[in-house]
Parts: sequence; structure tokens; C-alpha cells
Amino acid sequence: MRAGTPRALAVAVLLEVDRGGRAQLLLDRALRRAPWPERDRAYATFLVYGALRRLRLLDHLLAPLLPRPEGLPPEVRWILRLGALEWLEGKPDHARVSPWVEEAKRRYPGLAGLVNAVLRRLAPREAPECVRLSLPDWLCEAWRGFFGDVAFAEGFNEPAPLFVTAYREVDLRPGPVPGSYLWEGPKTDFPALGLQPQNPASLFAAKLLEARPGERVLDLCGGAGLKAFYLAAQGAEVVSYDLNPRRQEAGARTARRLGLWVHYRTQDLTRPVPERAKKVLLDAPCTGTGTFRAHPELRYRLSPEDPARMAALQLQLLETAAQATEEGGVLVYSVCTLTEEEGEGVVRAFLARHPEFRPEPVQPPFPVLARGLGVYVDPRGGLDGFYYAKLRKVNSQA
Repeated sequence: MRAGTPRALAVAVLLEVDRGGRAQLLLDRALRRAPWPERDRAYATFLVYGALRRLRLLDHLLAPLLPRPEGLPPEVRWILRLGALEWLEGKPDHARVSPWVEEAKRRYPGLAGLVNAVLRRLAPREAPECVRLSLPDWLCEAWRGFFGDVAFAEGFNEPAPLFVTAYREVDLRPGPVPGSYLWEGPKTDFPALGLQPQNPASLFAAKLLEARPGERVLDLCGGAGLKAFYLAAQGAEVVSYDLNPRRQEAGARTARRLGLWVHYRTQDLTRPVPERAKKVLLDAPCTGTGTFRAHPELRYRLSPEDPARMAALQLQLLETAAQATEEGGVLVYSVCTLTEEEGEGVVRAFLARHPEFRPEPVQPPFPVLARGLGVYVDPRGGLDGFYYAKLRKVNSQA
């Protein structure tokens, strides 16, 4: 994917997202090949993420001017959406319309006049809240019913700060969790600096275990082992399980560069693991609704059936985690999603089957949306939306 300008690159990336690609991977790959100054790289990033985060609202603004948008070539639809995004951000016509008309001319010269006319006639238009937030209606209504309102979802449409977890002394602005910092420069070789990109809400899931030096910790569904890195840095003996060996190999390389040691074991975790520990972390696969800021395209790919489907898998994984937790030990369950089914619903069903476990209080150092059998993290201020539950195995004979 090669493009001469940030606008052309944005269109190219968004076309690949339409075909099922992941915006973050596609954009990072494209920018690595673009010898541009940081300002141009930042603008391409703004265009891609802004268009995806505001997609429903942009289509709503364009609707009165486009009787049959589905009949337009995909490139032209993205050009119009991106031009509408710049209008929404207050860019004046003289700096906004002509560049997108030129983009249209390079691809579909016969539609350049349409692009010019539509982008000059944009006007404010009231939008329903779910459209304004660019959420699918089914999820917006589910959140409204569970949390009471959906104002928190505006956080998913804000620029994403880059948080890093530090494994050496650093002089950076602190994040909301000890050990987490805000990185404000261009992307770099973070492990070489003793840093690992990680959202503070993700880091806090590992902190909930309160791992001590010498303790054995099981990290289930650990992926590359980001949470395992923190646990290992506390002096714990960490065994990280996952089904994906490629992610584990990448994680092992990063751990070595950070000066940390994590044991990786590859296994399907719907089956029991061959060991037990006092501290067990299950960061389960989920629908990812708490990561819409970094993965904005995900909101348009989920279906209403997905939370219940994932909850069934999460319950299976919790069975494995329960068997792996020793008497008196702690099991932390976390997911980077905000659905009732995958959070409280899973924990409620698990506790009904396992009276030997008792929930313990969770007190994050940042705002939460709801408390009950665990807590849901408010995704504003750059945080990912997470759910955590802390469960202690008090009596295996119960």
C-alpha cells in the first residue's frame, strides 16, 4: 500500500478495512513505508481513526445530499466521509474541499463534481444519540439499559493516548496506575527503553493479583504476556498459557528485551491445565467492546449474538481457572469489554456453580461505570473499558 499524501493513504487504508482488515495493523504498516514528517503521519492517523470512530454520524450528515450512497464506488464514499470529517472538525472550505475533489479526480474523474457539490453543501443535522456516538443500535440500547445512559461512549471517539508500562526508571508523565506513564513522542523501540505499550486498565488486572516475590502465578489466555511481564517484574514465577504459539514467541522475545523471565506453555484452555497456584489470572477472550477507541472498526463487525456466544466460552475457561486455583487462593477474571453477559453475567453463573468461591472488593484508582459482582471501568480519559472480578477460593468442599 503506497500513497503520496496522507489523504490518499487514509482512503487506501479504509478500503482495506472495508475488506476485513484491522485498521491499526494496516495503518502502522503503511506509515512504516511512508518517509513523511511526523505532522503528515499524525494527519493520516487522524483521518483513518476519525472516520471509523464517527462513521455513523458522518453517513447521517451526508444522507440528505446522497439519495443512493450505496451506488457510489467505495473510494468515493470514503472521500466524502473524510471530507465530512474535516468539516465536522471545523476545517474551512478552502482548505478542505479542493484536496478531496483532487482525490476523486485521480480515481473517478466523472464524480469529482459530485464530491465538490456535496462537501460544499454540508450542514448541521440533529442525530439520535446512538448515531451521534456511532454505536450499533443493539449495543447502544443494551448499554443504556444496563448502565443507565451511554454518555461514557463518547470516550471511544476521543484521540487515543499512548500509555506505557515502565520496567526501568523513566522521566515521563505518570498515568492513573503506578508504573503506567503517558508517552507523548513518536512511536519507537519501546522494549529497548524498558517500556511496554499497555493501557492502564489492562495493567490493573495484573495488579489485582497482588503477586509477591517467589509466588507462583498462572496467567491464562495470556497472549503475548503483557500482564505476565508486570507479574514477573514483581518477582513472581509466572507461567503464561495461551492457544497461539506465535503470539507467545513474540512475547518471549519482548520479555527477554525487558530483562524479564516468563514461562510460556501452549494449550487449549477449555481443557484443564496440569498445575495449580495460589494466584490465577484469566484475562479471557471477549467481544472487545471496551477497545473501540483503538479498534474503532470492531463496533461495526459485532452482532447482537456475540456477547452470549463469548460468555459461553468464558464460562468454560473459568472452569479451567477454578480447577487451577489452590485452596485459599485468588482468581482474577477480567475482560476488555463492557457487556453485561460477559462480565457480571459470567461471574453470576460461575458463582452459582462454585459456592467455594467468594467475590472480594475491587477498588480501581480510576472512575467506574458500575459496581456489583466486580466493576466496570469508565472508558473516558484514554482508558479501555474493562470488567474485573476478584474471587477467593475459600472452601473447596463447599
